[in-house]
Amino acid sequence: MINRAIVALLPLVPRSIVWRVSRRYIAGTTLEEALDCVKNLNSSRMSATLDVLGEDTTTEEQALDGEKIYQEAIRKINEHDLDANISVKLSMLGLRFDVSLCESIVRRLTQTAELHDSFVRIDMEDASVTRLTLDLYRKLRLDTDRIGVAVQAHLRSTVNEVRDLLEEGDTNLRVCKGIYIEPESLAYQDFKEVQESFKETVQRLLEGGATRVGIATHDPELVEAALIALRDLDVGKDRYEFQMLLGVAEKMRDQLVADGHPLRVYVPFGKEWYAYSRRRLRENPQIAGHVVRNLFPF
Repeated sequence: MINRAIVALLPLVPRSIVWRVSRRYIAGTTLEEALDCVKNLNSSRMSATLDVLGEDTTTEEQALDGEKIYQEAIRKINEHDLDANISVKLSMLGLRFDVSLCESIVRRLTQTAELHDSFVRIDMEDASVTRLTLDLYRKLRLDTDRIGVAVQAHLRSTVNEVRDLLEEGDTNLRVCKGIYIEPESLAYQDFKEVQESFKETVQRLLEGGATRVGIATHDPELVEAALIALRDLDVGKDRYEFQMLLGVAEKMRDQLVADGHPLRVYVPFGKEWYAYSRRRLRENPQIAGHVVRNLFPF
C-alpha cells in the first residue's frame, strides 16, 4: 500500500526526483548514452536491444523521425561492433493512422538490418492493434528473417495465435506477460491464469520448432519453468534467449549468464523518459518504494 501511495503521488514529484528514481532503468536520453550502456552489457556477456521511448505518433513527420533514430541506431551498433539489435513500437512508426506508411518504414528498417547483420523486433502494444501488428509481422517474415514480434501471455488469444504462426512458417517470437490493462473478455485477470498461459506459450514454441524464442520475464517461477522445458526438450542455445529490462532482477540475470544461458537486456532511452518512467513505476510499485527508500533512508 505504501508503494502504491508513492506511485499515486508521482504527478506531484519534481521531474528531477523522478529522474533519480528512474535512472537505473533508463540508459539516458541520447543514443550515445544507450550505446555506452550496451558496451557495458556486452562486456558482461549480455546482448542488448535498443528501445527508443515514445509511441502513438499522429503525423508522418513524427513517424519518419522515429525511423531516423532507429536507422542511426542500427548503423551505430554495426559501427561499434556491438551485440545488439532494435525493438520498435509500431504506433511510433505510424500504425494508428497509416498502416502503409508503417509497413514501409519497418521494411526499410529490416533492409538496413540485413545490410548490417542485425534484427528488428516488433513490440506488442495494447489489444486494439494486436491484429494489425501480427498481420504486419506475417507479411514481413515472408521476405526476411530479420524480423520478429512479441506476444503477450495475458491475452486469451495468444496460445492459438502462436499455434497458427508456427503452422504458417518460421517463427521468431518474444513472449512476455503483457502490461496493458484489457477487458476480461480479451485478457486473463487472474495471476495464475497469466502464469499458466506464459508457460504454455513458451512450451508450444519450443516444442513446435520456433526459430528463436525470447523468454521475457523477471518472474522466478516462469524462469524456472522455462529452464525445465529447455532441459527436457534439449533446446540448443541458438534457439532461445532470456530477456530482461535494464536495471531489473540483476542477480537473476547475472546467474543465468553465469550458467551459460543467452540473455538480452532491453535498453530504453530517449527524450520521452518521463512518460515511460511513470508507466513502469505504476506497473511495478515495488520499484518505486525500493528506490525512494534508497533516496530518502530513514
